[in-house]
This record gives sequence, structure tokens and C-alpha cells, in this order.
Amino acid sequence: MSFCQFSSESVISNSTSVDNAFINEFLPYANDTCVKVYLYGLYKCNTPNTYDNTLAAFSNILGISEEDIYSAFLYWQDQGLVQVLATEPFEVVYHPIKSAITNTKKYNKDKYADFNLQLETAFKGRNISLNEYYQYYEFMEVHHMEPDALNLIIEYCIRAKGIKVGYNYVLTIAKNWAYDGITTYAKVDEKLQELEQNSTQIGELLDTLGIKRIASIDEKEYLNKWKKEFDFDFATILGVCKNNKKKKIKITNFEKLDAIFTKYYEMKLITLKEIENYEKEKDGLYKISRKVCQCLGLYYDNIEPVSTNYTQKWVLMGFGDEVLFSIANYCFKSAIRSLDGMDRAINKFFKLGIITSEALNQYLTDILKADDNIKDILEKLGIVRNVNKFDRDFYKIWTEDWKLSPELINEGVNRSKDKYSPMQYLNKLLSLWHTNGVKTVADCDKFTITETTSTSKPAKTTQNHSSREYSKTDLSALFDNLEEIDL
Repeated sequence: MSFCQFSSESVISNSTSVDNAFINEFLPYANDTCVKVYLYGLYKCNTPNTYDNTLAAFSNILGISEEDIYSAFLYWQDQGLVQVLATEPFEVVYHPIKSAITNTKKYNKDKYADFNLQLETAFKGRNISLNEYYQYYEFMEVHHMEPDALNLIIEYCIRAKGIKVGYNYVLTIAKNWAYDGITTYAKVDEKLQELEQNSTQIGELLDTLGIKRIASIDEKEYLNKWKKEFDFDFATILGVCKNNKKKKIKITNFEKLDAIFTKYYEMKLITLKEIENYEKEKDGLYKISRKVCQCLGLYYDNIEPVSTNYTQKWVLMGFGDEVLFSIANYCFKSAIRSLDGMDRAINKFFKLGIITSEALNQYLTDILKADDNIKDILEKLGIVRNVNKFDRDFYKIWTEDWKLSPELINEGVNRSKDKYSPMQYLNKLLSLWHTNGVKTVADCDKFTITETTSTSKPAKTTQNHSSREYSKTDLSALFDNLEEIDL
């Protein structure tokens, strides 16, 4: 504890001195959060060792997040008013205002004489602080923007926001343009003409939205983005706004409108007709999405992302609701219980041209019929187990790649059933016949294999396949076959 100190009551009853230079040079150009943080920090400098002189306490008392307080102090550090000494724990030192102004980088006034004259003319009737001049100089030095180009931006900002526009707003616009390579008078002039061409349209847009004011530069930039980057024509943009107004969906800012057009763009909905059709079908898509999720054993409070990222795409591919429900059920029974997993299956079905319930059922029937044939082969060979992926691979090779007839396969099975490793023997025998072009049973004796080791045939087990429900084992055949298809 300090030897001598003010009581907490004395500190509260005293005053905190704020330098007039701060009010004149810095306060008008900082946002509310930065000013609030600076002044409260200045007040706490009087009691540096108290328990509430921490970042967490600042956040709690001011109702500002710790991240925003940190950003505010970084802003004041850029202005030379404070210095952030450490972040853990957070520690800040305040500097004298006059010291911050005195230490500002010196610039050649003659170099910016014309710029200063134009600036004073543009801001006629408004005081320009020394700090504001230096901020413009610093920007031009760092971003290599021509003085005439920056003055053109300043004049445009004054027309848009009025003579009280702050340099932070001006420099935010200028920095964004500088990052796009717009740093010369000619390029800035071209950019401004481009924005002004939208003036009539944006006025009509604001009227439609019920916004009674002049459009800001940011709003003109948004309109330019939708037209140039997203390729929406103005009739579509205006139509979307009118449709939302009819639905009594209130849009009060262009950020919300930008989110809407970004969504349409990402969904490849560009014309007004496509957008209107989507909106009409959206409720139906939501119902399909909920049922698909239910079939997969999934639940989402907000179904829109499912509809946007999955269902919309599947419907555009030509899949109807019933086939989607069937695929979702098949996926669930086959332990594929995610939207990504179902999406992969659907993409493979699409590649096969299977987009209807009839085609899907036929595909599954064909696969299960092949499984029945394989099961019969296994039984004849005396192999007691379920059909697996390797069995299906072998059968596919025999029938599709080698194009062996059922009669030849059956003959091979009869000759292999008493062998020690009947499946291995059968593969060797069928391969031999395929290689030598055997087409009939009569020619089989010309090509035989002598096996040195054999045992008696294992006990045969019979199963009735006359009727069945699609089990997980059955459905695994469906997805095993799909795994062979590369997208």
C-alpha cells in the first residue's frame, strides 16, 4: 500500500483533466467507443493500483467487449496518445497530448502546398486540424496515391456526407480503392463516374426500400458489386426488393440486401424468374429437407442451410422427393447418416443416370439379383457365410469384364465345389477359360487345372431367398457398387 493516497471517495469527487488539444485534434475524428475507452482510461490513471483497473473490469463497466477495448487502444496508439506495453496482462501507458502532436512525422509542406490549398477550399467553413493534415500526408506516403486523386475522393465524400465528414471515413474509402490499384487521378475519376452512373438507379432502389435519404458511397459500391461482380441486371435487383416489400420483409440497410444477393449468386440464381421460382418452391424444399433429415436421423433448428446447400442442388439435378426419401432411408440402414454422405451417394447415382424411384428400385433389384446368384454359387461351393464385397467384385469380373455365360460359370462351380479352396480354384479355372476363349461347356475339358491338395466338401447349408426385406446386408451391396464409381 502507498504511504499516502486519496480515498476512493476523494478520487470520485475530484476531476479528470482532459487536454483541449485532445478535444480539438483527436476527439472529432474518433468513434464513440474509442472516445469512451480513452476517457475512462484517463480517469483510471488517477488510481492505477485499484482492483478494477483491468481489461475485464473496463469491459464490464463500459459494456464494451475486451476485443473492442483492445482495438480502441491500438487506435490511440496509432495516434501516438498511448502505448500498449503488454497484452497478458493488458497494460497501457498514456502519453501527453502535446508530445503526440510534436512527435508526428514531419512532411515537406511545399510538397503538399497545392493539396493543402484544395483541401482548405473543399472544407471551406470547417477547421482542419494539424493531425488531420498529417493523416492525409501519411496515407499518401504509404499508399502512393496522387494528391489530386485523394482530393477528388475528399470532394466526393463531402458531397455524399456533408462538410463535417471525418478523415477516418475518407481514408477508409481511399484505402479500399488503393488496395484495388486506384491511386491516380484518372483512375479515381473513372471510379467516381462509374458510381455516379448508378445514381438514378440507386435513388429508385432507396425509394423502393422506403429509405428517405441520399445514398452513401458504400451503398453505391454495393450496387456496383451486384451488377458487375454478380452479374445481376438492375431489373432483377429492383424486383427482389419489391418482392420482399410485398412480403412485408423490411430491409433497412444494404448489408442485409447484400447477404440476400450473395446467397442467390452462390446458388447460381441470376434472373428474376429463377429467384421467384426458388422463393415459391422454398417452402416445398424446406419440407423435403426436414423429411430427409428425419430419414437420416438428423435434426436442425434452422433447416435453411440444409435446403440451400443440399436439397436445392439435388432437386436441380432432377431428383424428386420420393427418390430422395428412399435414398435417405437406404443411407440410414447402411450406416450412412450424414448429409455429406448422402450427397456423395446422390452424386454417384446421378452419374449412373438414376434419378427416379423406378430407376433406383430397378438398380437395387439388379444388384440383389446378382447377390442371389452369388449366394447360390457360395452354397454350391460349400461356403457358409454372407456375400461380401470381394464376392461381388469376382462376380462382376466374370459376368461383365470376361463376359462368361451363366452356363460356363455354373460348370466352373461344379468342377470347383470339391476343391480345398473352392473360390480360389473357381477364379483360376474361369480365368483360364476366359484367356483361352472358351465359349461352350463342350470346350471346357480342353483346359483344366490340377490341384495337389483337396479335402472333402464342407457341409452344405441352404437358405430360402424367395422373399426378403432389404436388410443392412442387402443394402450394403447397393453402396458397395456405388463405391466403384469415381466422380
